[in-house]
Amino acid sequence: MSRIGKFVAPFVVSLAMAAGAKAQVPQGQGLFGNVDGRWTWLGGDPIGTPIGTVGRTSSGPGGQLLIGYKLTADWDVAVAGDIQHLLHDLTKLPNGWLSVDTNHNHFDLEVGFTRDWWRINAGLRGIHYHQGALYNVPSQFVGYDQRDMYGIGPKVGVAAGWAIANDWAIIGGADAALVYTSFNDYGTGALINNGNYWQFVPQLSSELGLSWHPAHTPQFALTVGGRIAASFNTTITADGHHQGTLFEVGPFIRISYNFSGPTRSSAVAAPAKLAPAPSKRQGYQLFFSYDRDDISPVAASLIRQAADDTRRGRPATLQVNDTAYESEEVVERRINAVREQLVKHGVAPEQISVAPCSEGETLTPSAGGLQEAANRRVQITF
Repeated sequence: MSRIGKFVAPFVVSLAMAAGAKAQVPQGQGLFGNVDGRWTWLGGDPIGTPIGTVGRTSSGPGGQLLIGYKLTADWDVAVAGDIQHLLHDLTKLPNGWLSVDTNHNHFDLEVGFTRDWWRINAGLRGIHYHQGALYNVPSQFVGYDQRDMYGIGPKVGVAAGWAIANDWAIIGGADAALVYTSFNDYGTGALINNGNYWQFVPQLSSELGLSWHPAHTPQFALTVGGRIAASFNTTITADGHHQGTLFEVGPFIRISYNFSGPTRSSAVAAPAKLAPAPSKRQGYQLFFSYDRDDISPVAASLIRQAADDTRRGRPATLQVNDTAYESEEVVERRINAVREQLVKHGVAPEQISVAPCSEGETLTPSAGGLQEAANRRVQITF
């Protein structure tokens, strides 16, 4: 395969995995995070030896930790770090052996923009790669090669998620980076006399998975899936002046938590001196993006909980959000969307009524126009 083909093929695969999925996006303003566990198989260009080349068969564990903060309804900042260790691989050669060790880690600092079911991000990536090779063929050659890489450069990415059931969604994502990297090559084999130099390292990766949101804890998600990644101009090869491609593939499992995600809410009783204290009202708040009536995976879980409560004989009231910022048509579409979902889950239409939010139920104003975003909502109360 030509060098151009080696670059284009993983790129096309990355886009194919990301296409068709719709968004894994942080829900609600505040802190969010996830932690991954991975197992990865290493492929790509074979490693070089003074007596020939050997295909890569290493595999090993890895993981990632991401912590972010959603500043507004649309914008967030996040930091992520991962580590991948590909286990020591021993390959038998005629009258000898080749021992290879490869590991790397990345650090990303990014700003994200979210709308409904998708998120895009951009920022900086730092990398460190280490590769080592020991050759031992007593009748022909005994020696070693070692490469250390440190780099930094821009990265961009996209993530998406598509709800397929009340508690289930398909998630996907892809990212790309161009990292300006310092190489330190030394040894007595393919890398003899290479020394220190700088070179660009393009990187591509993508993932596809199935995510579960339990109905009783919509802030939590458990995702299983697969990922692929490619780093170009990276690996030791038989030609000491050429850097080959590292290609990685394997499964992952991810635990995510949105610390400011939707939960069941209770209205605060009015002070006794102003009015008789009403009975405690339990309910759910469903938030929408501007001019949209899409039911998000989190909202779908809350509607299902509300339907369970309503089927026990408690009539539901759909309270309309503040309509000062959007047309009545948009508000009506949201009400109808929520009503249809409740009926779909077994609620009798006569158990559902519609009422406007009172002035006191409008969320508190805040800086930066956040009141508008916060009040794009439909409340289900009992």
